[in-house]
Amino acid sequence: MQTKRITLIALVLAVTMTAAASAAESIVGLWQSISDKTGKPQSIAMIYAYQGKVYARILAVYNETTSLIDDTTAIGKYKADKLVGEPKTCGLDFVYDMQDKGKEWVGLIIDPESGKEYECKIWKDGGKLILRGQLKGPIKIGRNQTWLPASPALLPKDYAIPDPATFVPVIPKGK
Repeated sequence: MQTKRITLIALVLAVTMTAAASAAESIVGLWQSISDKTGKPQSIAMIYAYQGKVYARILAVYNETTSLIDDTTAIGKYKADKLVGEPKTCGLDFVYDMQDKGKEWVGLIIDPESGKEYECKIWKDGGKLILRGQLKGPIKIGRNQTWLPASPALLPKDYAIPDPATFVPVIPKGK
């Protein structure tokens, strides 16, 4: 009887450890997106968890010419005019419904500039995130973007980072 109990405990422990090892690494936190076209910073986003899924919200955007932050959720200068309701770019949940699929997160991303929605995969590569947007369907044409860990020091000094625990996703729609 004792041998069966030890065997059962060992089996439960092995299954638990295997499940934990196959889970995607946490990607929650503050990240700086780097343009795959220019190599310059584009935005700072907060990746946050909500009801078992992961989302990314734009907190700040960089000016393409000066490479300085010129809009934040506190300012609300730019609008995503290709999205229904023309929401402000800063504050936009543009990565959504990301689910843990083992070594990566899989969900959707919307391009605020075009209003087009794509499949999205995110995985860690060392300390960086790789975000891949690709066409929906059997042909997986797309492109990768690198995100770097961001510190609050990258944001304007007077900017108060919102508490992601208060975030409720708002899923945008293209026009």
